[in-house]
Amino acid sequence: MNLTGTYQKNNLGIFPFLLALVFFLDGFSQNNSGHLNATEIRSLTFKEISDLENQAWNQDNMVQLRKLTQAHEQKAKAENNNIEIARAFYYRALFEEPKIALLYADSIIQVTKNSNHLNYPTLGYILKGHIFYNANNFQDALNNYLEAYNMALAKENTEQQREISLSIAAIRNLNGQHYAAAELYKRSLKLLMRQNNFESIHYEEFIALLFNLSTTHLRLQEIDSAKYYVKNGIDQSLIFKDKLNFRDFVMLDAQINYYDKDYLRAKDTLLKYVDSLEGTNKAIKLYYLGKIEEKLGNGMLSLRYFENIDSILSETLDPFIEIKDVYQQLIFRSLLNEDKPKQIEYMGKLIYYDSILSTGQEDILNKATISYDIPYFRHQKKKTEEQLKAKSRYISYAGILAGFSVLSGLVFFVRTRRMRTRLNLLLEKGPIIQSIAPVKNLRPPSTVPEAIRIDILKSLEEFENSDRFMRADLDLPSLALELETNTAYLSTVINSYKQLSFPNYINDLKITRAINRISDTPELLKFSHQGLAKHFGFKTAGSFSAAFYKKTGVTVSEFLKELNFRKNNTSFINGDM
Repeated sequence: MNLTGTYQKNNLGIFPFLLALVFFLDGFSQNNSGHLNATEIRSLTFKEISDLENQAWNQDNMVQLRKLTQAHEQKAKAENNNIEIARAFYYRALFEEPKIALLYADSIIQVTKNSNHLNYPTLGYILKGHIFYNANNFQDALNNYLEAYNMALAKENTEQQREISLSIAAIRNLNGQHYAAAELYKRSLKLLMRQNNFESIHYEEFIALLFNLSTTHLRLQEIDSAKYYVKNGIDQSLIFKDKLNFRDFVMLDAQINYYDKDYLRAKDTLLKYVDSLEGTNKAIKLYYLGKIEEKLGNGMLSLRYFENIDSILSETLDPFIEIKDVYQQLIFRSLLNEDKPKQIEYMGKLIYYDSILSTGQEDILNKATISYDIPYFRHQKKKTEEQLKAKSRYISYAGILAGFSVLSGLVFFVRTRRMRTRLNLLLEKGPIIQSIAPVKNLRPPSTVPEAIRIDILKSLEEFENSDRFMRADLDLPSLALELETNTAYLSTVINSYKQLSFPNYINDLKITRAINRISDTPELLKFSHQGLAKHFGFKTAGSFSAAFYKKTGVTVSEFLKELNFRKNNTSFINGDM
């Protein structure tokens, strides 16, 4: 799938920004470098060799790049320099076929796995992510980006964090998580703007972020925000006399004009530039031309644009989100014309491309939901574990002095008694109210307008009384989209009125539902912990058990054991046994 075809400016088909992570180049070059033999190349410094490799790459001289990487690898191995071996592998991966490139990426990870270097082995995972991305394997791409992000976070490499975030955002955008993607882009932009002279030194990355933010806000129908970033993009491309990016931003401006219902202005701009495009990029602009003609009442011309898109897709096999609308229009026209063969053909294509766009979205949604938060949680978890280990050593020492066996016996007794008390209370107070009532007498959050707060609370009440929170793939961006609000407003309302974070809020609803249903449905007592977890919308038995204990103070095992005991005793008393 073409990234620019889905309104992403990141060019993950090449890896230019990674070159900066491999080496900071200072312009070294030799005009006669192509005449150097392997021995002469090995006599150069590693910095000089890398500069020549970068020069060969920029000049698209793959023969020279191959010769340089071979000498680079030989010199690095002779000197037992694992970082330089990894750099040689990286440059080698640039011109190899994907399968071979993946092997080199794995080799980078392997030779640097114990390195304290700021960029390694993170770079190997980033490289794998890009290779999988270009093969449309977004699940494996995301897995490697997340692995890389964890490492970049642990090593406090903000540059890598920023670059990886862009890649994750691209995947989230492709899979419909536009709110989440916008937040990632904005965070990356803030990080970038901390750099001195970022507009010029990091121009390509800056212009890409402006483009991605423009298109993402267009997807969200947030026209004013899209206009803001488009204007910035046009201004920057004019300053740097960048005709290509200027054209792209002007065409984005035409799409904004379409949503503003300024159809003639949008049409003039698109017609001026559309023939300079090809593939998916051209198909997307033709889509807007088709929609404009449809709005202007030119049905036949609109149809021709859609037929042209169908022809392009037959060659690229690269669908974009609006393609569903294209084929629905073509199917409708074929129905009117009673053209059965075309009707069948277009219906088949609609089903096929819809399946491509939908494949793996659920798994990606699950992983992408935590792609930006979990690394922080893990980072904090590690610190907490270290603190707990230190505390544990102290407690162990104190326990030995005080008499460990007596203390542990007392703790076990108290814990068991508390568990039994909580269990009795849980089972004897009857059905639990499903909805989490808003906490009263709270000062309303000033950041959320009153009318929006009221709408969100009403929507949440309906949501809590439904089964929609039972989905395992539910996240804050998808619920915000479902409730027709944004993540910032929704998160603020939940935190303020429910006094819970979003994950705890959802877990609270799920565990409440689980307690009610398990108590009332004896068949559920036959389920394993994993079966119950899946039934109530948890991904793992561990997450289900942890959430259950956090809410009730009782383990799932004890709860099920007590229910089974009461069920059997009731059956015995009633003469069923």
